[in-house]
Amino acid sequence: MVMIYLWIVLFILLLVVLWLTNLFGLPGNWLMIVAAGLWAWLVGESFSEIGWLAILTVIILALLGELLEFGASVLGTKQVGGSRRAAVLSVVGSIVGGIAGVFFGLPIPVVGWIAGSLLFACLGALVGAALGEKWQGSDMNASLKVGSAAFLGRLVGTVGKIAFGAVILVIVVLSLFF
Repeated sequence: MVMIYLWIVLFILLLVVLWLTNLFGLPGNWLMIVAAGLWAWLVGESFSEIGWLAILTVIILALLGELLEFGASVLGTKQVGGSRRAAVLSVVGSIVGGIAGVFFGLPIPVVGWIAGSLLFACLGALVGAALGEKWQGSDMNASLKVGSAAFLGRLVGTVGKIAFGAVILVIVVLSLFF
């Protein structure tokens, strides 16, 4: 019986680590769902079962989180009159920036990588949207306005996705016990 509690604690720690990978631009919410699905499949109807209703619920939440993350940057770009090209390049720039931020993050252990990844993803959205808008023929001020909206949209989207991930984490952990 003690062994199952050890496995539960290790599983919860794994879920927390997977949730934190959202900060690096990785699909942490989806990784938590895969882990929960594996737990449900492997553990089955034993002491701490994760129900398939909980799995379906967190899948829907993860989809909403993804829509929010990528949609916020695109909507931010479109809201200030940005072009489709600027919106697409804001998404591409945020992905490239998020990856670069992991490697060129701030010089603070662990936290620097997280902050760097988030900052660089937002800056990547800004640069991508501004370049896309400039490529469409807009002047520099209009391009920077669109880029700034993409920056803010990406920031809001990432924070929203992390919040959805926190809800997913709570649902999965609670479903272990109830």
